[in-house]
Amino acid sequence: MNHNSEKQKEFVNRRIQPNLKVSKVGIVSRDYRYEFNGHADFSSNLEKLLNILDREGCDVILFSLFSFRTRQGFSIKKYFANLINIKLVIFETFQFDERNIYKPIGNYAYHKDHKINKWNEYKYQQKFGSLSEISNEDIGNFVKDELPLRIFGNSILLICGETNGVKYTKAFKKIEDIYRLRKAIPADVKIILNPIHDRMTRFEMKLKRIYLSQNKRWVISVWNKGKEDKSRKVRDGVNPAWSVYHNGIEVKIKPIESDLNYEIGIIDTIDR
Repeated sequence: MNHNSEKQKEFVNRRIQPNLKVSKVGIVSRDYRYEFNGHADFSSNLEKLLNILDREGCDVILFSLFSFRTRQGFSIKKYFANLINIKLVIFETFQFDERNIYKPIGNYAYHKDHKINKWNEYKYQQKFGSLSEISNEDIGNFVKDELPLRIFGNSILLICGETNGVKYTKAFKKIEDIYRLRKAIPADVKIILNPIHDRMTRFEMKLKRIYLSQNKRWVISVWNKGKEDKSRKVRDGVNPAWSVYHNGIEVKIKPIESDLNYEIGIIDTIDR
């Protein structure tokens, strides 16, 4: 296989990253235990959901992962036609494997180019979930080659466990930027968008989000509810399925009221 040609093809598909200013982020989470339309995804009442967030003035919508099941006849783009404020939508497609287990297919960002009134598609793939899955060389390549392709103006996309690119060191009991991931994020990028599959309960994750949010950045993470552990227990906790940090401090975001079976939150970054 010609890896260079494959990489070039991937880059061409993602085009040149758009320059936009993100200020108001809508986040949406769902519960695995509820099936709304036979597909166990966000497609039920999607038009109504997008219209709610569009009326609220959101310019970005961040779905928790395992967002939309791939199937013939379904296209999320058809729901974008009448949106006014939303200009970036981030989600993941999935399918069920032979054991009926969720299998990620691809991560997508759709951005509206207002100059030509067209939605452009950017396709990604999560590169790692933990540092044990990736070599030092590969994480160096991720920081150097992949991160620039994840930038959308003043925001950047880190998919699920890619926030583990900053490391907790047991010897010093703190987070360190060993792989220079945080340093590689340009100073004018003020919002880290971090969609997640399931709630991460290890204490290091909170420390990593705090660390990444320093220097007046936002770290916005959203995940799904309802996953069972090995003992068949669900450990969602009492809070909404998201966490938000700004400049090292947690920001509590209450769900907005709606008649949809999702948790919906809105973060206005201008207020800080």
